[in-house]
Order: sequence, then structure tokens, then C-alpha cells
Amino acid sequence: MLPRFAADVPANGHSESLPMKRLSHAVLLATAVVGFAASVSAGATFAYSFTTNTGYTGAGEFSYNAATAPAVIVESGSGPTTTLQSLSLAVFSPSSALLDSGSAVSGGVSSSPYLGFEYDTATLALILLDNNTSSSGNDVSYFVSNYVDPANLPVTPGSTTFNLFSSTRSTNTAVFLGAAAEIVVTPVPEPAPMTVFGPGLLALGGLLGLRRATSAG
Repeated sequence: MLPRFAADVPANGHSESLPMKRLSHAVLLATAVVGFAASVSAGATFAYSFTTNTGYTGAGEFSYNAATAPAVIVESGSGPTTTLQSLSLAVFSPSSALLDSGSAVSGGVSSSPYLGFEYDTATLALILLDNNTSSSGNDVSYFVSNYVDPANLPVTPGSTTFNLFSSTRSTNTAVFLGAAAEIVVTPVPEPAPMTVFGPGLLALGGLLGLRRATSAG
């Protein structure tokens, strides 16, 4: 009768010992961890923040694949993005209360027809930004943009400050809340090597020790 799991029986017909099975599984685990670590290192995540002249603050993160990203990343409109994998925004009142948060880009797809984004990967300069929290689904959401002036009128992108607005869906109105002269961008540290490799290497080391102990016995 054929064994239920043929992969557990080598070609010579003898069942593989338990320590050897565990060693094989550990090698596979370590290989998977190495592959995962390579994919993590290719990703780049950055935090950004701004403070308006009226005390409102905004913060968020964006990410992209550093291995394939151009020197200057440009995105606009809704649908699949060319480089950005994620883009979020949270807006806080002058008293630091969270007003709303949302993600205009998730999984490489933009949900915002108003999305505007231009980022210099060498200088960490967020040159252009039109981002919002409308994905929260709340009646009142927020957007920050240097594509429109404080009167919410379109201008040449980048020719105005980063202007913050509240937007009420039910009344189709926007209220100017303040302006920020710049947006500060900082890299989000990648996981330390041992954080990524540690579990796989520890498992491999432990099972190698088990094999030696079994052989000695």
C-alpha cells in the first residue's frame, strides 16, 4: 500500500527519521525567511508631517518599491499607481485631537480622483501633494493640497502653500483651515536583520543541535 504522504518516504523505501524531517523543514523555513527579508529590504516607507499656521497638524506615511522606483515619483488621479504602494493621512486639531484619517492609496491603487504626488527620492522632498482622508467614509473629511489656493481655486501645482481644508460631503462644501509652508519627510527604519532572520536561524540552529544529539545517542 502506498504511504498516505509519499513525500515523507525517500526513494530507497525507508522512512526518513524525525530529526531529518525537522532539519529539512528548518532549511525550508530559513530559505523562506531569507526570501522574505529580501522583499522587505526592497520596500521603502516614509513618514511625513506638517503644521499649519493655525495649529492644525497632519501626518501620514507612504511607501514604494525602492528597487524599481524612479528618481522622482509622480502620481495623479485614481486607479492603479505607477510606483506608490500606499499613502495615508491623519489630521489633528490644534488641541491634538484626531479629526479624521484615511488612505488614498492602498495596495498600489488610488481611490482618489484628486490624488497628486511628486516626491524626490534623493532629497526626500515632497514637492507636490494633494491627499485626503475621504476613504474614512465620514461626512466630514480633510484634504491637504498645494494644487489649490486658500480659496480652493486651482493654481499651478506647487505655486501655493500646502493648504488644509475640511470637506463636508453632505453639503459639498470645503472650509480652509490653514496653510503649511513645507512638509517634513523622514524614513521609517527597516526591521533589524536579526528581527527578520532570527526566528529562522534559531530554528535551524536548534534542529542542527537535535540532529547532533540524536547521532551521538
